[in-house]
Amino acid sequence: MANRLTLRQNVESLGLTSSGLSALRDAYGKMQALSADDNRSWMYVAGIHGFPQFQCWHGGRVGLSQQALTYDLFLPWHRAYLLTVEHTARDQNAAAALPWWYWTSAGSHNVGVPASFSTRRLGRNPNPLASGPVPEVRSGNVPGLPATPARMTTRSPGDPQDLPTTDQVNAVLALTDFVDFSQQLQDIHDQVHGWTGGRNGDMGTIVFASFDPIFWAHHCMIDRIWYLWQLRHGVQNVPPDYMNKPLAPFPLTVGDVLDIHRLGYEYAQASSSHA
Repeated sequence: MANRLTLRQNVESLGLTSSGLSALRDAYGKMQALSADDNRSWMYVAGIHGFPQFQCWHGGRVGLSQQALTYDLFLPWHRAYLLTVEHTARDQNAAAALPWWYWTSAGSHNVGVPASFSTRRLGRNPNPLASGPVPEVRSGNVPGLPATPARMTTRSPGDPQDLPTTDQVNAVLALTDFVDFSQQLQDIHDQVHGWTGGRNGDMGTIVFASFDPIFWAHHCMIDRIWYLWQLRHGVQNVPPDYMNKPLAPFPLTVGDVLDIHRLGYEYAQASSSHA
């Protein structure tokens, strides 16, 4: 276990000028400035999920192979991914920590995307949390993916009232079977991706979603919900045959990522009754 846990906080509890958000903006800005061939860069780390590496686990399938599988590593894979991103950010600013987007809260149901992630500029500087760079897609790189120039991510969020509710999350938290829980949580996860991306935004597609900075805050909320579920139903509550499944490209297995304290982080307001 790490000597000191990194505290992942609710975005709404962090003011625009707070030290926590300042550290995150600094880290993300530095990552976004690095070249794509640097494995500490935004382009490289975001590219693990969708384009160009396509290693994301989602819906019981991996990448774009559409290979049917008998297991679903969506939650452990993304936990390992978030850990990698957080360590990469902390390499740029040791005070950086990934916050979680509390999209079930009254505040989110009023304003939608938090101001810390929607404010385009802070003084004279662009806000690295509002948008992230997307690499050029060259013709023929990925079948069915049209060529596009390098650009910044976009969003087209919907009505804030259409975000998931506390009742939806509590219903999922009440499930006792891990596989059932994971599948139903993925439905809520998909709802937020679609809501944020809208008609043409990047969060609406697996291919480019991770280049949008709000992606990490959204997935921190998903990971936090899994942690709340673990508090109720047990940290080791996964099918036995999952334990040794590798979470490529990360040097971890499912068993390695079940205990977040051993991974070195904690969630603020981490109560099994607080969704």
